[in-house]
Amino acid sequence: MDTVLFDLDGTLVDTLDDIVRTVNSALRGLGLPALTRAEVRDRVGEGGTALVDASVAKSGRAVGPAVVARAQEAYLAGYAASPADESRPYPGAVALLERLRAAGVRTALCTNKAGGVTGELLKALGLDGRFDAVVAGDGPAGRKPSPEPLHHALRLAGGTAGLMVGDSRHDLAAARAAGMPAAWVSFGYGRPAPAQAPDLEVDRLDALESAAHTARIQFHAVR
Repeated sequence: MDTVLFDLDGTLVDTLDDIVRTVNSALRGLGLPALTRAEVRDRVGEGGTALVDASVAKSGRAVGPAVVARAQEAYLAGYAASPADESRPYPGAVALLERLRAAGVRTALCTNKAGGVTGELLKALGLDGRFDAVVAGDGPAGRKPSPEPLHHALRLAGGTAGLMVGDSRHDLAAARAAGMPAAWVSFGYGRPAPAQAPDLEVDRLDALESAAHTARIQFHAVR
């Protein structure tokens, strides 16, 4: 593998508390019910629209698309204004990115989060500039579980073969559809579906290289 593709939320960065805070502020502002931390956790990998949809379903009301759009807009605006009050990279995240790039391995970010918010979060945490490609959920390639964001990220990064690292069933499904091996991080927010066996599992980011080696996956510089 000459490229490692990473999911963001629940994989490289623990963003849950900031997402819970900002999405519930937006929902309450429009008279929609707040989501519990567990409800948000279950849907983080699906993007902000899924969080608003979950609140609408919880309300039991017939809410039109205009209200959903306003809630989504309010959430994104509030989140972009303060994306990292409580969010932090997971232990070993920055060191892993530095090791891979020092070895000539390309790194790409492939997230279902919107591009504007993604950029603000990376900047706030000092992670901007640490990726050869960033592909967000509102870009032309669409969202995971489609394989297209992964293909697009690999092309943008200039790589030829990628390993997808993520924490949700969408990451695993996208990797399988893209013909890529997948690493699942056990500390994240999601859980694999029963039929989704990842190629390797890691319980901390600094174990990625050794786990990949055990799974007979080798990293090498782009040739």
